[in-house]
Order: sequence, then C-alpha cells, then structure tokens
Amino acid sequence: MDFYLAAYTLWKREIVRFYRQPSRIIGALGTPLIFWIILGAGIGNISKTNYLAYFFPGTIVLVVFFTAIFSTFSIIDDRKEGFLQSVMVAPVSRGAIVMGKILGGATLAFIQGIIFLIFAKSAGAQFEVLPLVKLLIALFLISFAMTAMGFVLAWRMDSTQGFHAIMNLFLMPMWLVSGAVFPFFNAPIWLKILLMLNPLTYGVAGIRWGLYPQSNQVLHIPTFNVCAIVLVGVGFILYLISSISVAKAKRA
Repeated sequence: MDFYLAAYTLWKREIVRFYRQPSRIIGALGTPLIFWIILGAGIGNISKTNYLAYFFPGTIVLVVFFTAIFSTFSIIDDRKEGFLQSVMVAPVSRGAIVMGKILGGATLAFIQGIIFLIFAKSAGAQFEVLPLVKLLIALFLISFAMTAMGFVLAWRMDSTQGFHAIMNLFLMPMWLVSGAVFPFFNAPIWLKILLMLNPLTYGVAGIRWGLYPQSNQVLHIPTFNVCAIVLVGVGFILYLISSISVAKAKRA
C-alpha cells in the first residue's frame, strides 16, 4: 500500500501542476498542430498525395512526445527547489517515486494525444471499435515509454538548458527517423536499420493501425502486436533504469 500511495501522490501532483500552467498545454498542442498543417499541406501539394493523412499519426506522436518529455523537466526543478531531496528521504520505495513521476507524465501525454484526435476526421480516419482500442493502447504505451526516457535523461541533467540541448540534438532526430515524416519502403538500407532500432517507430506504427487499419498493408510497417511488445519492453527497461538510478543516488 505504501508503494501505491506514494506513486498516486506524485502522480496527482504532476497532473495538478501541469493544468495550473496553461502555457504548457498550448505549447504541447500548438506546435505539433502547426507542423501538421504547414508540412502536411505543403508536402501534399508537391507530391499530389493526401500527406495530411500520412503525417497525422506522426503528429500525434509529436504531441505525446512533447508532453511526456516536458513533464520530466519537473525533475530538474524539483531538485533545485529541494522537493526531490525531501521525497528521497521518505521511507518509501524508490520504484514508487519513479512510477509516480512517470505515470503522471504518461497520463498527461495520453490525455493530450486524445485531445488531438479531434482533428482525426480531417485526416480521413474512420473510427471502429477494435482499431480504436488498439489506438488507445498504442497511445498509452508510447506515452509511458517516452516519459520514462525523459526521466532517465532528466535525472542526469543539472539544468533545463542542458535538457533542451539534448532534446534538439537527440530526441527530435528520433522523431524524424520514426516513419512519421516518410515511409519505410522509400528509405535507404542504413536508414531502415535506424527506423527498426528506434522505439518511436513502433509508436507511430501502432497509432497508424488504430487510425487507418485498412490502408497500412502497403506501407510495410510492423504489425500492431509487434509494436505493442516493443513498446512494453522499452517502457519496462527504461523504468528499471530509472529506478536503479534513483536507488544509486540514495546510496550515494
């Protein structure tokens, strides 16, 4: 019960904190929306295809990505303000602390992704029961995995400026090389290898199966089951890494 109580308390704190800062909500939704409209319309006009539909799953992942990563900025702030130190000396499991923080960010990212689905009809999505269930599963799994990744990175950072630098250097290219912007079958071999090794690839593909289940065969993307297994594995491994990092910090 101590584990669940500690995790719930930190989860609730993340939720309340986020929605008391409207600028974070606008930023998490506004930037991907601008990307989707401008790139989708521009590239679609050049290629004479419905690129808005192709680009939409990648835009949802970008919404989730921004929200999940930005939520872990609170780890750096909490360390500076002393809140993290007070939590660390509490007689609770270090795994509960990590789970509460990750679940808080994942819940926020999941909700933001659902909100962005209001544009799905404009992107030609036709919701059916089973694909919708798959969509929600993929959405939550990618939210958890990306928040856990943000936790791992933020735990090692001393400043938000350093976190921003890492995001621009490493995390944004991860999104670009995930099948969000261009399809698998048009990529060279070395890029296909990067696509297969990138966990975001399976998030984008999982969301595609939820939005366009009938039209994904020609894209040669991983099956939904493969996507779910990879995302569960990545999320679990990153949670373990985060828990071990926090436990080592306590001993140190």
